[in-house]
Amino acid sequence: MSTVKGNGVRCFVAIEIPKPVQALLKPVQTHLHSEIRKVSWTKSGNFHLTLKFLGDVDAEAMGAVSEAVENVATTQTSFSIEFGGIGAFPTLARPRVIWVGIKHGAASVSHLAKAVNLELKRLGFPTDNRFHPHLTLGRLRSPMNLQPLKNVLRKYDTIDGATVSVDEITVMQSQLHPNGAIYTPLNVCHFSARNRG
Repeated sequence: MSTVKGNGVRCFVAIEIPKPVQALLKPVQTHLHSEIRKVSWTKSGNFHLTLKFLGDVDAEAMGAVSEAVENVATTQTSFSIEFGGIGAFPTLARPRVIWVGIKHGAASVSHLAKAVNLELKRLGFPTDNRFHPHLTLGRLRSPMNLQPLKNVLRKYDTIDGATVSVDEITVMQSQLHPNGAIYTPLNVCHFSARNRG
């Protein structure tokens, strides 16, 4: 798979998060902002659950990428996920990214990400074996030990109403700008397998 820097389309495959659920994350960020300084917080409207980051893809290869993601979607059945629990990458003691995790449905998301990885591997994309489903709340601009804030973070082990019904995945373009990334859906792929039951 040839990728062309500069000329390529910077993109990823993701589960889009409905606006009402995104709105529930704003007060969480506002509360954490009062405790944690020097963080670039994810803008409301920009939350998504990344299944696979593709980087800069040759524009001519985008058709094949979209087709591969469509192939995955046709084999999937809808499922629900519930967000809750706050953590950090790589650790709370040395955080670079603050995230909210998945309380219910993480296995379904991981299964979906694996299917996306396998399908795109056929096009020459490397497989990502360190998948951890999450929504990025913010990125720290300077080091800070968050261990002392464990009790504050625990307040968000449950976020009322933060439930999403997943029945599609999206190939998303990411354009980097000084004011933050702009995300544009390139192809929305609907699940079409029937739920057994």
